[in-house]
Amino acid sequence: MPLRNVRLGVVDLKQVKAALRRRHQLMSEGVYERKVIVVVNGKGGVGKSSLSAALAAALSKTGLQVLLVEIDEQGNHNEDLGTTGTELDDNGQAQAAAILEGKPFAPVGEARPNLFVVPGGTELQDVVEELYCQRRIAARSSEPEDQLAWMGMYAAAIDAVRHLYDVIILDVAPGSEPLQLQALVAGDMVLIPTRSDPSSRKGLRTVARRFAQARSLNPALRLLGVVLFATASAATRVQKKIKSQLAADLNGAAEVLEQTIRHVEAAAVACRTHGQVPQELAAATGLDPALQRSLRALAGDYRSLALEVLQAKAALDTADASRKDAA
Repeated sequence: MPLRNVRLGVVDLKQVKAALRRRHQLMSEGVYERKVIVVVNGKGGVGKSSLSAALAAALSKTGLQVLLVEIDEQGNHNEDLGTTGTELDDNGQAQAAAILEGKPFAPVGEARPNLFVVPGGTELQDVVEELYCQRRIAARSSEPEDQLAWMGMYAAAIDAVRHLYDVIILDVAPGSEPLQLQALVAGDMVLIPTRSDPSSRKGLRTVARRFAQARSLNPALRLLGVVLFATASAATRVQKKIKSQLAADLNGAAEVLEQTIRHVEAAAVACRTHGQVPQELAAATGLDPALQRSLRALAGDYRSLALEVLQAKAALDTADASRKDAA
């Protein structure tokens, strides 16, 4: 039987390419506003989901309109925010419909005042399959725009709604290169949580490679900083050594943020069990006194981190303004 060329039924990227051109035009005019924070590491188990949910909750408490997007098939945010089994738990269906069917990239609801959520879940498996198909097709193209456009599918969808929010946080799956590239192209700033073990630091270097690849389509992307996660709060000397090692890994590409997130296993389990972030559960009554002390300390870590993230973002905004004035 003779072989035939069969056209795969993939998403038409015409609108994606148009959206990317508009984005580059805004960048060139100096009117592109930084809003999208990508929380990413090349390795799982580094506190990425917990940090994303707690940071989003902390920023929303300041009155900012926050959109939290979980680009991950695991759907951990439902446990972090206590939305499992509710109308906000759509298993990634709305997100998949936005990417695959061109529907608006809309939140499923408001998990907290000012905190809007787009959950992840197993429905994103279809998105991942689409991205692999798009990448294979792009590799056969001789046009530079067509070779890169597949990485901008999330960017196009998110750009259409970014004016509705003050901050957008993308929590992206650790093991999926296509999803990480999508998030990095859609993002403006990258926040990398990491533990101190060698495999976590290797994950950081994996992100660095993908960051460089995404910059080919998103020249405005910047590293916001690295957060040392799950440390012993009393090990000041050890923390200093680890931060020095991380700074050497980064080679000046980004700051290791001053605020670390301590490791409190009982507090982490309690937060997931109650569906609350540390700042919320720390204010609850009837808890074991030792657990409540740990929760309050952990809540303080996240509040301080939120402030440091805003300060780091402000520094990037100032640098952008300076470049615009110089031009």
